[in-house]
Amino acid sequence: MKFIYKLVFMVSMTLLLSSCGEKDPNAKVTMKVSIGVPESHYEFKAMELFKKHLTEKTKIDVQIFPSNQLGSDQEALESMRINTVHMNLPDPAVLGNMVKEYNLLSFPFLFKDQSVANKVVDGDWGKTLLKKLEKIGYVGLGFGDFGFRHITNNTRPIKTVSDLKGLKIRTMQNPVHLDVFRTLGANPTPMAFSEVFSSLQQGVIDGQENPLKNIESSKLYEVQKHLTLDGHVYAFVVFVVSKKFFDALSPADQTAMQEAADLAVDHMRASVQKEDEQALGILKKAGVEVHTLADSEKVKMTEMVESVKVKYAEEINLEFYNELKTAIKKAE
Repeated sequence: MKFIYKLVFMVSMTLLLSSCGEKDPNAKVTMKVSIGVPESHYEFKAMELFKKHLTEKTKIDVQIFPSNQLGSDQEALESMRINTVHMNLPDPAVLGNMVKEYNLLSFPFLFKDQSVANKVVDGDWGKTLLKKLEKIGYVGLGFGDFGFRHITNNTRPIKTVSDLKGLKIRTMQNPVHLDVFRTLGANPTPMAFSEVFSSLQQGVIDGQENPLKNIESSKLYEVQKHLTLDGHVYAFVVFVVSKKFFDALSPADQTAMQEAADLAVDHMRASVQKEDEQALGILKKAGVEVHTLADSEKVKMTEMVESVKVKYAEEINLEFYNELKTAIKKAE
């Protein structure tokens, strides 16, 4: 009888422990998404589409935190390593500090227009780049468009390359960006985007460079006098998810998440031109003087920074850079 009682007890405990370990298939999974832009930006609207699709298709509860509420992109990416944040949309220049090949997308004057840029990142070259995130604990779901980056400042109109000389321009914390602006004669100052408005307001920096919608949605026109349309870099954000979080999802939920990211990417790409035009109108109305850099000056800038591109291509991955140039030629 003692043996029977003992056997019953052991079986009961085994069933109890196994039932405690079972996951409730109806339980909600919380997904915290950190983005740097405010709710007025089309990236936020794209992520609302992302959230809507996952809400309809899965039990994932998507929580979107705009305006760097969970920290800068770099801080959010670090939090994703310990799974306290689950998704972030950083600029490739930020990822370049962890996977050096992402710095190639920070090279100036690569793409002549949006169509070429999208064909390249959607093709084999872009897919290979996304896969490189997995070795450091992330999953890449795609590239969202931010459009061309332009320069603003409070000191003088930038009509020629020489007008950049000595200007204290905020850039991202990325060596390629820093070297490019040094080569053009500016005094680049890296800082988090969340600090840019106050730094411009207080005169800590003279100017900054960003896509038009970023400039408008963050109200930088309130603290900037001049805008120069030079389009020195075509800007993306990368849809990055914690690999630990992604791998814990069911295959069906993973598929739904990729579908949601695709919807968000499509929205961003469709929004760029329209939103840029609207942003430019707001900037002009606010009194910002707008200057378009002449093609001849853009050629000068391109020639000046060629040595920087060659230097970093050799340091980063020359073969992969050559593959990028080939992909660009095929896309043109």
